[in-house]
Amino acid sequence: MLEFLSNPLYREALLTATVAGVCLGLLGVYIVSRRMVFISAALAQSAALGVTLSFITIGFFGLTGVALDLLPPVFAILLTFLVVAGLLAADTRPTISRDAVLGIAFIVPMALILLLLPLFPQELHQVDAVISGTAVMVEPVDMYAIAVATLFLVGIQIYGFRSFVFASLDPVVAKTQGVPVRLLDALLFGSIALMTGLTARALGPIPTFGLTVLPAIGALGLRVGLKRVFVIAAITGGLSGFLGYYFAYLADWPVGATQTLTAAAFALLLRGIGLLHRRP
Repeated sequence: MLEFLSNPLYREALLTATVAGVCLGLLGVYIVSRRMVFISAALAQSAALGVTLSFITIGFFGLTGVALDLLPPVFAILLTFLVVAGLLAADTRPTISRDAVLGIAFIVPMALILLLLPLFPQELHQVDAVISGTAVMVEPVDMYAIAVATLFLVGIQIYGFRSFVFASLDPVVAKTQGVPVRLLDALLFGSIALMTGLTARALGPIPTFGLTVLPAIGALGLRVGLKRVFVIAAITGGLSGFLGYYFAYLADWPVGATQTLTAAAFALLLRGIGLLHRRP
């Protein structure tokens, strides 16, 4: 463990996975408790398409320098925010539902990725490493972006915790009491889109989805107060990102898959503890 932690080659990826896991685990409680798990999958797929389009753009135009670092996260975030805009618009348009928007946002990016990659084989290796979650290294710009975003988003959640929870879990009553439910929904979905876009670029869509929903699934199975659920989900997400990377290093497994399975193991453990506590 000490040898692993002291190796500078893995330090940035390890910190990125841990910090991203904390923020995604916290935000995932809203997603799971509101039964909108599919939104995380749709956003992760949209972010993957953004990363794919960015690499194709870089290769096609022969871009170098700063563009190599900035375009992938920017494209990923833009597409995730486009999905969020569609979700918010669906609330005011009876002709299309949120489920329809999410279905489109999930299947269309996947189809486009499969269609575009064979047309640009020179970009295939880079895109495949990101999408499959096998990339071992993380760019410094991705690490800093995720760290800053996490501080900002966690700060917003701490400051407006009661309002976010009230608007998410009981929106009808919240509206009657003057709580700006639509604005809080927009902030929440925007937060999820931002973190999903950044993390999908750095770690891949599979661990992004896993670190979002699995810690929350486990924490919500415990008989504890809601504040503790958020704390436990955040801690579990961070541990899953950290230990998943370490286990992948030890066993030479794909990083993203190992992080996801580590989060699943934590979820099963927490659910088991919850079941034991419910027994008379």
